[in-house]
Amino acid sequence: MLRHFSITFQKKLAALRKNRGLFLAAKNCCVLIAAMAFSSSCAEHDKVHGHAEFMSKARRAGNSNSRSTINVASNSALLSELKFEKAQYREIDSVVHATGQLQANANAVTRVSSPITGKVLSMTASAGDQVQKGQILLEISSQEIATLESELYKNETEIDSDLAKDLLDLDCDLQQSEAQASLYKKKAERANLLYEEKIVSLAELETARTELEKQRLSIAALKQKRERIISSSNHKKKLLAVALEQKLRLFGMPDAIVKRIVNTETLESSIPIRAPQGGIVLERMANVGELIDPSKTLFVVDDIDNLWLVADVFEQDIYKVKMGQKVEFTIDSFPNRVFQGQLNFVAGAINQETRTLAVRAEVANPNLALKPKMFARMKIFAGRRRVLTLPASALQDAGSRKVVYIRTSPTTFKESVVEIGMESGKFAEVTHGLKEGDVVVTNGSFSLRAQSLKDNR
Repeated sequence: MLRHFSITFQKKLAALRKNRGLFLAAKNCCVLIAAMAFSSSCAEHDKVHGHAEFMSKARRAGNSNSRSTINVASNSALLSELKFEKAQYREIDSVVHATGQLQANANAVTRVSSPITGKVLSMTASAGDQVQKGQILLEISSQEIATLESELYKNETEIDSDLAKDLLDLDCDLQQSEAQASLYKKKAERANLLYEEKIVSLAELETARTELEKQRLSIAALKQKRERIISSSNHKKKLLAVALEQKLRLFGMPDAIVKRIVNTETLESSIPIRAPQGGIVLERMANVGELIDPSKTLFVVDDIDNLWLVADVFEQDIYKVKMGQKVEFTIDSFPNRVFQGQLNFVAGAINQETRTLAVRAEVANPNLALKPKMFARMKIFAGRRRVLTLPASALQDAGSRKVVYIRTSPTTFKESVVEIGMESGKFAEVTHGLKEGDVVVTNGSFSLRAQSLKDNR
């Protein structure tokens, strides 16, 4: 029994030793994890602290640069080249800048179509061509024109046939009347001789003369009727010819060809389609051999003597823009030229997606230098304002900022960051960073900027 107790005690003691080892291992592991976490925390703290210190130094450096002072030796050649001017209030043009595009004047765009159904025989103009008013753009062949001409010739033939028939009957009656008149004339002459011999009475003589006169009147009536029939036939033919002439001219057929058709009874089924106005052919939408009708547009011709400049004005500038304001713009094709126009349209609502307002200016283009689809940099002159200004030559770029150099003494200059508003000609509006009367460097500021960068290295 004592032996059994001894064995049991040894087993429990071994188990306790084993459990104690596991406990110590776990304890060591926790200590290690805590140490690693503490180390990481310290590193992150150092990193954040270092970054903040770096940014603070950068800001301090930026602030010191924005108001740095440049000292120039009194014997330096730089002083002799510097020129100065005071910041002062001036009246300058209030200018709204926008990017625009030249477009065809919708009021001067003409769509050319055929007045009649037909087939294209030839084309004499293409997209981009400059055409003159009345210039032939294409020729078409139309069965409808040939039908009209054939109907004219058919109707004229029917009129001539009816006239010949009527004249034949009338001439037959006229011949009979003339033959009877000849007999009545002889009878009247014989009655006159017999009356002179006192063989017949005066009454018989008068009867013979009356019958002769009636016959003469009948002949005269037949002749007048013949003239009326001929005149009526000619009038009918003239009306038909005039109607055809009007239709052919309406279809665009030249007068010379129309007269030849009417006078010589020649069939002409082709007609030219001419440009109704001069300008540039923007589009050509037909080809040789194509069947066309009046509903199809064949050409789009634009009179580019007058163009539209369309642009979008930002929302903050909308209140400045009004119809009738003067506009100036430049394009890349003519960098040294300034073109002018006038606002003739301001939209009544803004574009919800872009938050801009559409405007349009009418632009004269007498020498046709400007072309539709050209991009333009546009200035809208929205009146004059009195603002604090300085010469634009005084401004220098310092990254994304603008700086100027204020003279504080004959050899000392202070660099000052300024905010610029409108620019008009040689002057720029200053909204922040200067006060009236500050003397700024207008010539040589670039050299001072270089000196400032060198001193801050």
